[in-house]
Amino acid sequence: MGLDNGFRVKSDKRYLTREMLPEGIVYPFDFEPTEVVYWRKNWGLRNEVMDHFGWRVSDFDQWKFNIESPKGVMELIMIIASFLDPVKWENEGDSIWEFDEIKDVLVQNIVNLALVRSFMEANPDAYLEFYDSF
Repeated sequence: MGLDNGFRVKSDKRYLTREMLPEGIVYPFDFEPTEVVYWRKNWGLRNEVMDHFGWRVSDFDQWKFNIESPKGVMELIMIIASFLDPVKWENEGDSIWEFDEIKDVLVQNIVNLALVRSFMEANPDAYLEFYDSF
């Protein structure tokens, strides 16, 4: 099971940079230009996302999966938002992080993804690429 997971904004038609993405996104790293979500050791959240989208570990021959529609991004937002419940986090988070340590990260994930969703509506070539550090 991977330790690091995240989502990057990608396009098969052009190279995207931060300057092309909406203002207001807070990036987890300086070296990943379009990574908008990063999780480390958040296995419960990762597994719920994978289950929802029907992604299987055995399918990781390409090591990544995509969310190609704004509707899919909204589904991802709803999954993350469900983990803002401290009881759910405690019971299903399966993470090294306590709720108080991860809450702000989850909120920023939601903000970033809402901005990406709008970007994808205006840029149909854009999609979210999920990666896992298997």
